[in-house]
Amino acid sequence: MGLDSCAVSGALPQRPDALPILAVDDEPALRKLVQAGLQMLGYKVDVASSVDEAMTCLRTRPYSLVLSDYHMPGGSGLDLLGYVTAVYPDLPFIMLTGHGETSLARDAITSGALDFLTKPFDIAQLGRAIELNHARLLRDRARASELTSEIMSGTIRALVAAVDAKDPHTACHSERVTRLALRLGGAIGLPADRLRVLEFAALLHDVGKIGVPEAILLKPGPLDEAEWVVMQQHPVRSAQIVGQVGQLAEVAGIVRHHHERIDGAGYPDALAGDAIPMLSRLIAVVDTYEALTASRAYRRAFSPEQARRAVQEQLGTHLDRQLGQVFLSLTDLH
Repeated sequence: MGLDSCAVSGALPQRPDALPILAVDDEPALRKLVQAGLQMLGYKVDVASSVDEAMTCLRTRPYSLVLSDYHMPGGSGLDLLGYVTAVYPDLPFIMLTGHGETSLARDAITSGALDFLTKPFDIAQLGRAIELNHARLLRDRARASELTSEIMSGTIRALVAAVDAKDPHTACHSERVTRLALRLGGAIGLPADRLRVLEFAALLHDVGKIGVPEAILLKPGPLDEAEWVVMQQHPVRSAQIVGQVGQLAEVAGIVRHHHERIDGAGYPDALAGDAIPMLSRLIAVVDTYEALTASRAYRRAFSPEQARRAVQEQLGTHLDRQLGQVFLSLTDLH
């Protein structure tokens, strides 16, 4: 990867709290032009020259938007779009296409891109497209945060109950994880709208287990390699189920990544560090603790003290250190 790849410019941004934009293009001149132009508009910008480099960036850093050329050696912008829409369902994506490539632009929109720009374009035009799509993302998130608890009754709560019913050892697991997650979310000062998103994600994080055979869920011993592969797909299935509700795209991304690890050794996408959504990292902490303090088919429940020690030992490798420390500072975690 080149020196300019996955590296934020030293330019002083007008938007210091904004996550970087990832610009992907195999032409060095255009990469530099886009990077310099957007920096002049106050954005932080990372660049990548290929789909593989872009995927490496996405696995290790968080982004607010992906801007990608369509034609690149070793993989097209459509390939990158497919990866982004699967792994980061609420990450805005703008495709760059050549003049007259209307069908390609149409394919991009159909596949999940929020917008496209036709080359040649000027930086002001690109800046407007970014602002419009950022505003659209904020509106979508506002719609999700405005959803009341009514959406969690009926079908969705019945689905969660169906998952819990498959395994008597994990009955009410999602409810307990939700309760602990909201306690931790409150302790770190999440506002009400983010607590609502957290509530939905915590309650729905394991709905994908509805597709895991009971022989695997209830196995009284360690899973073999094939069984473990099946189990590791449950976050993907959870995201696919949740993603059917358009307003819950962000929630789908959160549930997909609640088994990622800070050191990058988790699943399903091997994300690392801050590239893992913060609410996913939060759920991972409380999910680990709750799972340890509940009996399973293959082991007895840990005591609260044993579970706290086990969580402490995983901080910085499996679990987010800061979130874990706040969680362990809480009292009465039953």
